[in-house]
Amino acid sequence: MRKFARIKPMMMGASAIVLLAAPGAAQAPAALTGLQTGIWELRHVGRSPRSPEHICVRNTTRLLQIHHAGIACQRRVLSDSQRSVSIRYECPGAGWGQTTLSVETPRLARIDTQGIESGRPFHNVYEARRTGDC
Repeated sequence: MRKFARIKPMMMGASAIVLLAAPGAAQAPAALTGLQTGIWELRHVGRSPRSPEHICVRNTTRLLQIHHAGIACQRRVLSDSQRSVSIRYECPGAGWGQTTLSVETPRLARIDTQGIESGRPFHNVYEARRTGDC
């Protein structure tokens, strides 16, 4: 029992460190802070010309999850800098994805995303351009 009494304060200290580290995980990646919200036009890169997709981006993290939109997924940041972010996300029962977003300007980005959606693989590269307000 005495040994546990000495370990207990160390365990409490370790849990405090974990709790202090947790808020940083909820913050938006640094690369997204300079991007503007609004209507974004997504054009496929390297494929035959298609009509571009348009999405309303009220929160720039939306650009990290083009597939599985509107699904609450768990995200893990793989790398993050001022100009680029890579994340992996898992959506229970719906699939997963991995996205790298590179910021060119506050209104222009390149999005490379791949994963599994509804049991089928996807891999898309987009030029994303802000075109107006939602």
